[in-house]
This record gives sequence, C-alpha cells and structure tokens, in this order.
Amino acid sequence: MDKPIAAIELGSKKLKLVVGYEIDGKVYVLYTLVKPYGHAIEAGVFTDPNRVSQTINSVREFTDPSAKLKLNITDVALCLPPYGLGIYQTRQVTTVVTEDSKISNLDIKNIYALIRNSAYPLNDKALVDVIPESFTLDHGRIFARPPMGESSSTLTVSAKVQTLPKDLVDNYQNVLTNGGMIPRRNVIASLAATELISSMEGMPTSFILVDIGSNVTTVSFVGNNALYGSTYFNWGGDNITEKIIECFNINEADAEKYKIMYGIDNREMNFKAPICTTDDGSGQEVSHYNNELNEIIKGELDIFVKNLNEAVDNIVGIHDKAYRSFPMLLIGGGAQLNGLVSYITPKVLSETVEVVTAKSLGARNPTFFNCLGMLLTQAKYINLNDEAHPRVGQVTRNPSK
Repeated sequence: MDKPIAAIELGSKKLKLVVGYEIDGKVYVLYTLVKPYGHAIEAGVFTDPNRVSQTINSVREFTDPSAKLKLNITDVALCLPPYGLGIYQTRQVTTVVTEDSKISNLDIKNIYALIRNSAYPLNDKALVDVIPESFTLDHGRIFARPPMGESSSTLTVSAKVQTLPKDLVDNYQNVLTNGGMIPRRNVIASLAATELISSMEGMPTSFILVDIGSNVTTVSFVGNNALYGSTYFNWGGDNITEKIIECFNINEADAEKYKIMYGIDNREMNFKAPICTTDDGSGQEVSHYNNELNEIIKGELDIFVKNLNEAVDNIVGIHDKAYRSFPMLLIGGGAQLNGLVSYITPKVLSETVEVVTAKSLGARNPTFFNCLGMLLTQAKYINLNDEAHPRVGQVTRNPSK
C-alpha cells in the first residue's frame, strides 16, 4: 500500500476532504470531513478567501477520538473546477538514454519535460495536467501505462494536455497555501469524476457528465473514458431552495428540509395534508400543499433543463452531433433530488439519464465524489509537477484500550 493521499475540494460553501489510498483500481477511505464556511466562492471566484483559508487551517491537524484517528495534513491533491478548461492533443518522441535501451524513470521524465515545453507559451493559461493515452515503443508496441523495463530505442507518448485560466489556478493555490497546506498536485474535477466512473462496473464508456452543485452545474463530454471538454452555468440546488423560501415565506432550513423530504412527489393521497403552514403577515394562516411544491420545483428544473441543453450543445457541437444522445450521468448533491431523473429525461436528448453514486465505504455521500476520483487519478497518472505523491504527514490510530 502506498502512503495515504489527502484530497481536498473547495466547494461554493464548504470544504470537502477525503484521506485514503488506491489498491487495484479501487479506493479505500481512511477518513472524510466536510467543513462549511458559508457562500465564499462564486463560480471559481473567491468572495471571501480569508474565511476559506481559515477553514483549511482548522483541519490541518485533526483528532477524532471516536475513530481513534489523528491526522496531520501537510500537502494535498487540490481539486480545481473546470471553468475555462482547455484540452489539447500532443504527441512527443524521445530517445531512450539507458545503455541497455530499457525504459527507465529518466525516460519518463524526459518525455514529460518535452510535453511541458511543447505547451508554452500559454499566455493567460496554466498547464494543469498531462493525461497520457498511449506509450509506443519500437515495432509498434503500444502500452496504456509507462512501459518500465521494456526494451526500445525510442519512446513516443500521445497525451491530452489540460489547461485552466492562470488566475483561477493561482487563486485556488494561494488560498490553500494561506491555510497552511501545500498543493502537490492539481486535479480537474471533471477528470476526477470521470476516473471514478470509469472504475465502476456496468458504466458506459462514453457519456455526458452533469455535476449539480449548490450554485453551479458543470457539464462535461466524455468519450471512451477520456475527458474532451467541460462547460458550466450558474444554477444549482440552492436555486430551488431560494424559490421555496420566496413562495412559502419560510426560512432556509425549512425550505431545504422540504426540498429534500419531498422533491417532486406525484403520489396520489387519500387525504390532502399541508406541507407547512405560514402567516401571511396579517395574522391569517396560509397552508402550502404538495402540488404547490411540485410546481415550484418543476419551474426551476425547466430553467435547469434549458441551460443544460445549451451546455450540451456547446461542448458537443464541435464533435458529431449524434454524441448528444450519449447517456447522461448525474453526480453532485443536487442530483439527489427526488423525481429529478423522471422529470428531465424526456426533456433532454440523451437516451438515458442516471444518477451515479460512489460505492466506497465511508464516502458514499455524493459530496465526496470528486475527491474519491482524485485518489484514483493520483495513483494512475504521473504527477506533472512533483513525482512524490501528495501525502498525509502522519496518520495514526490510537490503540484500543
């Protein structure tokens, strides 16, 4: 087993942390943590970076007596949103330098250096990751992973280079650093999710990935388990909550509770009981029923579907339009809404719509989906910036008494 990896994602309103490791393509979780900091990030822009950094600092050293676990987190894999994502194809060739002409770590370093150099100048973009698709040796031998120890005079790598706006990358890294953690590797959220889905049995290899967050929805196009593009729009689960608050005149906690409890509920009841009763401001009680909640949620979902279809057209438009019928996979907290799949399925072009949930013990909450995928990404691909794995400084379990 390799050293445990700490993976962190900074959502719009909360920090998500997963500590774990990968064995044989499966994720094993040691610890998970969610720490709210309020609405401090707006579509990748930090509105209160200090509050986020303070939250990060508060979880650097963590003791959980119930789990008999102590964490001392120094450096992490950092999840970056795919806002402004650029993906470029490259193919580089290097001569094998060892005397016996066998592929070594030095050859892998050399080919990655060529890929890094080929990506410049990036201007206002930052090189985030390199995802190799194939390693080719003499006589046309092709490998999916680095062919260490294989004999060849040359090494050719075909890879996808991923870039993001430099300001976005710098801002996320600075917030993490100010919180006392070092970002040893950056992983794009859509790539992480794709890697986790690819590790699951029975999943399609080509699909439209929709990550519904609290305030932003990300839409990505995946073909043969490779990420080809992502876009996003400002709509999330909070849009439904805010509409319920407005229409029912209730507080946020109650609105969120009714949204989660009922969702779109089309059950026919023998009696009509109100969901809640409020005051209209003049002392008169007003009862709100299930059919009202259904209409509120459907109205917001119609806005969601309109934006979703436009986003799919945007990222698939440069490819074959037939790809718009690929299966649609939903992830994120917003995807858990009751009745969501049955309502949007006839309104999108995808043949099927399905909610995907993680199977890893200890991290089945949908909020950890991207963090779990980051653990797989770190184990599968060479770190562009630092070959050392992001690690937890010390993980110990207190002995049982």
